[in-house]
Amino acid sequence: MIRVITIALLLPALGWAQAPIQFSNSTKAIKQYESSTLESLVERCPVVRAESYQAPDEVRAMRNGFVDVMTQNPQTGLYSVFVFDQDKRSFILVDGQALSRDKKLSLRLVLPRDYGRCRIVRTPQGSEMLEVVHVERNYVSDVQRMQKLSKELLELQAAGALQPAACAATAGVQNVQFMDAGNRVSLNVCHEATATMVERLRKTVRKVHER
Repeated sequence: MIRVITIALLLPALGWAQAPIQFSNSTKAIKQYESSTLESLVERCPVVRAESYQAPDEVRAMRNGFVDVMTQNPQTGLYSVFVFDQDKRSFILVDGQALSRDKKLSLRLVLPRDYGRCRIVRTPQGSEMLEVVHVERNYVSDVQRMQKLSKELLELQAAGALQPAACAATAGVQNVQFMDAGNRVSLNVCHEATATMVERLRKTVRKVHER
């Protein structure tokens, strides 16, 4: 006859029933992370000079293209500058944030990759901004679309009047610039076709970076 013998092992509860590790997203932990990240960025990023966040190097160096500036948020200090450089066939996004002692780091970063494309911008007024530059060059159909819209916009501009000041704010394109041969083109945004074309240009530029 076969006997079945059951052996019970009683393991110490304290040794094997430990609580799982807790990962805390407390306000203090987040603040420490943001402070260390910002300090690291300030140490690693090169320093450049500019008049304001609306005129980054990519805009000042451009002769032909389109610029769409998202105004700086007074609460977070965040801003973005969307650029299409027609000569380089490049879509450029400059993400930035004004730096100060009482503001946390709110800029979306992909570390450590962003260490290679960041910079600290200082203005003559003494303010500082952290900027990260994103460049996209492999969107052939979007480049062709931008070139076509740009040509049509210049044709409209050549046939119309200069931009009436009273319409600049109502059209919602006061932060849009169009460059042709190094000159800023005055846009007649009261003209419905021009305003529509400007919206198509800015949507195309933003779409590339939102994919």
